[in-house]
Amino acid sequence: MNISLPLRTQRLVVRKFQPSDLPAYLEFMLDGESTQYLAFDDAQKTESGATELFNYVVSAYDSENPVHAYAIALAETDRYVGSCGFSPYEDDVVECYYSINPGDRRQGYAIEAMQGLLEALVASGIGEVRAYASAQNIPSLKLAQKLGMTNRGPVVHAHSGLEGILYSMVFPPQSKSTLQ
Repeated sequence: MNISLPLRTQRLVVRKFQPSDLPAYLEFMLDGESTQYLAFDDAQKTESGATELFNYVVSAYDSENPVHAYAIALAETDRYVGSCGFSPYEDDVVECYYSINPGDRRQGYAIEAMQGLLEALVASGIGEVRAYASAQNIPSLKLAQKLGMTNRGPVVHAHSGLEGILYSMVFPPQSKSTLQ
């Protein structure tokens, strides 16, 4: 599954990571509070591990198995403020994620970027989009609700084994409607 990039919203652009994003990406990855609920291992939360992960994502964009992890940047300045993306979960189902750097939170960037990403996923014909979050990760749970996702209750993630709350949106076959 591919979407056409960059995605543009009123204030943001969702695009592939570029080398100039690395310092701000590291700011997020090295902040224990920011990553406490995420499925990164301890090595990925170090400067060398996070840099290796960043480089892997960038190198995978043009491969047979691209990684759908993208930068969220301000449209006017192209300054990195966070990331979002999706990964295949099962046939016709993707899991989405979103994160905003500490200094850029509470600006509405996550919902704006995710609305753009969800519209692109719907247009691509995906059947379901899921979001998983720890029950303690209140901002992520609230964002899934604001996006119009349905709370499916507590689950154990099939890939990470982490316990959390599942939210999802199911789209009818060949749905091309725009999200509200």
